Amino acid sequence: MRTAQRVAVHPWRDPRLLLGIMLVLLSTVVGAKVFAARDDTVAYWSVRTSVAAGDEVKREDLMTTRVRLGSVASDYYVRTDDEFPAGISELSWARDISAGALLDKSALVVDDEQSAGELPLNVANGSFPLDLRSGDTVDVWVGPGPGQPTEGKSVLVLQAARVLSTGGGSTAIGGSLARTILVGVDEGELAGTTLSAISAGHVTLVRVP
Repeated sequence: MRTAQRVAVHPWRDPRLLLGIMLVLLSTVVGAKVFAARDDTVAYWSVRTSVAAGDEVKREDLMTTRVRLGSVASDYYVRTDDEFPAGISELSWARDISAGALLDKSALVVDDEQSAGELPLNVANGSFPLDLRSGDTVDVWVGPGPGQPTEGKSVLVLQAARVLSTGGGSTAIGGSLARTILVGVDEGELAGTTLSAISAGHVTLVRVP
């Protein structure tokens, strides 16, 4: 009587084992990609609740938001590891900001840098940047206005003035569309000659860093 021989089964040839190994490898690759993608995000400050221009900045106004930004945009917003221009208690909001918005570097102003006065400027369409907004800094140039000799040169009357408001929209002023833009000025800059030049001439705003 012949004894039946057992057939040796090699574990590494078991299709179930091979399938399990493949699933483990696939999970590892997917997990690595997910982790790498998550690691690309950077922590930035964002505004927790809506704030108004001139209000004091409070720590509870800010929250951390992790996002992935391009190289250009990343230089525009404030990271959580960036230093503020002064202590939180010394900062105010340069403009109104809606809840959830990322905190950009022009949104904060040091209290002792705030302007003492507000000057409205009637600026014709095309004489200011289309994307001008509150918090931007501009140089104010005045050139020849209607009825003045056209060969006159433009004069820099205000330097590095902070834009407080860009107005709601353009209106017809002196036969052309213009917008009333409010800028902050120091008392020493409000000389009579400056005001006369602005009221009589053609105002152009040049945004500066």
